[in-house]
Amino acid sequence: MYHAGMEIIFWNKKVDNFIDDLDDLTISRVRHCLRLLAEYGHLLDMPDSKSLGKGLLELRTQGKIRVRVLYIFHKNRAYVIHGFVKKAWKISLKDISYARRIQKEVMDLA
Repeated sequence: MYHAGMEIIFWNKKVDNFIDDLDDLTISRVRHCLRLLAEYGHLLDMPDSKSLGKGLLELRTQGKIRVRVLYIFHKNRAYVIHGFVKKAWKISLKDISYARRIQKEVMDLA
């Protein structure tokens, strides 16, 4: 099933800058995941997207550098709220806490 163009909003410049600072190959992998999100919206699933619970999801790139881009859905839009290079098996509490704070901000202001 095809989702006809989910709007993607980058909530702040921090995540935009994070993506821009990656190497070219990794940027293309992140952009590919974002295109999939735009195309499939809520239907995007593993291995490209995974729920972290309570409405927080992650886009997952594969390759030498594993990037995670955290996002939420709100009012029929996808809000990209945080990005980082995954270095450990579990996502750090610092990254989750930051994303939850931004998630609440989006829900309150968007």
